[in-house]
Amino acid sequence: MAVSVNLGPRLQCVAAFVPEGSRLGDIGTDHAYLPIFLWENKKIIKAVAVDVHEGPYRSACSAIESRGLQSVIDVRYGDGLKSIQVGEVDTLTLAGMGGNTMLEIFAARPEVLSQVNDLILQPQGAEGKVRLTLLQAGWQMKQEEYVAEEGRIYGVMHFSRREGYALEELQRKVQKWQDRVCEALGDSQWSESLLTKWIWEFGPLALDSPSEELRVLILEQIQTLRRTNHEMQKSNQEKVQKRIQEYVMSIKVLEELEKCLFPLV
Repeated sequence: MAVSVNLGPRLQCVAAFVPEGSRLGDIGTDHAYLPIFLWENKKIIKAVAVDVHEGPYRSACSAIESRGLQSVIDVRYGDGLKSIQVGEVDTLTLAGMGGNTMLEIFAARPEVLSQVNDLILQPQGAEGKVRLTLLQAGWQMKQEEYVAEEGRIYGVMHFSRREGYALEELQRKVQKWQDRVCEALGDSQWSESLLTKWIWEFGPLALDSPSEELRVLILEQIQTLRRTNHEMQKSNQEKVQKRIQEYVMSIKVLEELEKCLFPLV
């Protein structure tokens, strides 16, 4: 008999955001551990598990068959939403892939996405673009959280058609942080523009309830910018010098943002 599935913190967070009674589409399912876990914990009524790579697809098939779940979790070998029929699922989970890839998957089958009520996403890169693109398309951000797993910090986002914060509400939160940080930096259009970019990268809701994981992520980003800036200092090219100025300002912006978020640390 197959053992129950234990998820790491990253996928546990994704699972926690899935509404009860969902008809799930898990895109990039890998071993199908997420839909198995959700079924075992009675959070979903059915699932379609999709993977574009043959190895993970076969692993998912084996995991489902060993548990006798073929009637409730349908594993499919395909590309994104192309393997899902319109109206077949009402919740989508996408974890562990690039944010641009997620947006491409959604754009390829808008007719499928139009029948989905909840998106639970864990993008790796282009987080700000994911937030803004979906909010501009009318989605609402219900919740987001950062979790640590094996030395890395991951952000998990929950978008909903029915409840949460619309773009206009989140823009007011962005403005609040702009006012606080730019006042400390000295009001400049450049610093405000960079700050806006970083606020959307980290997430306005996450900044409203700052966690230690968020603080670690900000500090890691500062260190990355410092290392990159150090390497770029070796170049005399004009375009590189302009990038250096941007990196220096980004470091200042992030340092002040971290102070505002965590004043007692």
